[in-house]
Amino acid sequence: MSEVEFDKVIEASRGMSFLWMLPFVAVVLSAHYLRAERWRLLITGDTKKPSRTTLFTGVMFGYLANILFARLGEVTRPVYVARQIDESNSKMIGTIVLERIIDTLSLLILMAFVVVFMVSDSTILKNLFGIDLTDSAVLMSFGWKAAKLLGVVTIIIVACYAIIKILSTRIDAIRKLFLKVRGISRTFIDGVLAIKELQNWPLFILYTALIWFCYVLMTYIPFWMFDLHEVYGLNVADALVLTMVSAVGIIIPTPGGMGTYHLFITKSLFLLYAVPEAMGLAYATITHATTLSVIIVTTPILLAVDKYRTLKNNPKA
Repeated sequence: MSEVEFDKVIEASRGMSFLWMLPFVAVVLSAHYLRAERWRLLITGDTKKPSRTTLFTGVMFGYLANILFARLGEVTRPVYVARQIDESNSKMIGTIVLERIIDTLSLLILMAFVVVFMVSDSTILKNLFGIDLTDSAVLMSFGWKAAKLLGVVTIIIVACYAIIKILSTRIDAIRKLFLKVRGISRTFIDGVLAIKELQNWPLFILYTALIWFCYVLMTYIPFWMFDLHEVYGLNVADALVLTMVSAVGIIIPTPGGMGTYHLFITKSLFLLYAVPEAMGLAYATITHATTLSVIIVTTPILLAVDKYRTLKNNPKA
């Protein structure tokens, strides 16, 4: 975004309505709390159920870790909760992998809907993503490359497992390592397969829909901050399109989505709705900074509350 002058971004931010920050913050916290509630449904079987406070704290702690290092939260979140309930780390990590699979499928479904029904100009899509998402040949090529990569990874994992298993019959140290890794793998798989034991599917689907609804609101409410709904006629449908685009920016592994989110949102607002790039960058900067501020301020408070609750219920902890 080096071509956008900083003073123009500051100027675009001066006219915003800060009152809309309140509902925006409320929706951000609601989305994270709903994610914790949905995660609670995936903790099945004989696993001890964490409290809602612990799960919500774990979710926020994970987001805080992501600010420091991309994808670090995918480990810190389940490990935090596992320690609180004295459960296997690998099993809790397995539930996070399952959650990410579900989120990816949901994102792909929503992106397909947006591409087919809401963004018909293939040139705009190509400018946004670098590829023509309406070209079946491009999609087939992408799918084939992904399948080959998955196949290679699978072969490497199976080969390593076979080699280590053979060596474990001859070397005692490797045998102990093999048994330990196999035990961890089994508990991890148990976490991933928790979906089979899910009892309340309607509630799980409802939570998933509400999470995405909150994400759309997190895009839509800032329209009112910058009067984009009046000047450029942006509505909820446009917020859905931008949510899909911003999701791609956040998926790219950068700490807290910094840089990629701003780029995708700024270019999308400009290419799709002719919003000046200075205004688009101001929009992206304010929304992103507010989201990170909510995480940074809220997480330490939740950690303290969860620690106090744990000590109150179990003084020996």
